[in-house]
Amino acid sequence: MGREAPLYVQTHEMLLWLVPHLEGWPRPQRFFLARQVLETATAFYRHLLRARKVMGDARRAALLDADVELETLKALLRLGQEREYMSIGQYQHISKQLAEIGRQVGGWRASLRD
Repeated sequence: MGREAPLYVQTHEMLLWLVPHLEGWPRPQRFFLARQVLETATAFYRHLLRARKVMGDARRAALLDADVELETLKALLRLGQEREYMSIGQYQHISKQLAEIGRQVGGWRASLRD
């Protein structure tokens, strides 16, 4: 089996961390905000996977879609932290992961502009 690119590994690790933490959110929010967070995170991952499979303009579009989902994910998680569904430490942890993932997506997008 080939070695997975760091972006995919980090995204997988982010999802592994995120899913059990969302299960700890208050029950009504698990059916609303937590669900939106999970759907956004998985949509982000799908766009990355699509970007790996396509070329040219389709790849640029997939990465733009991924970038939008990532920004949405950050906003939803910030809302969750402001509602105190996660601690400051948990929010800092996931924010750091998302910032690194975002840098990698940005770098990939920049490399396609040349």
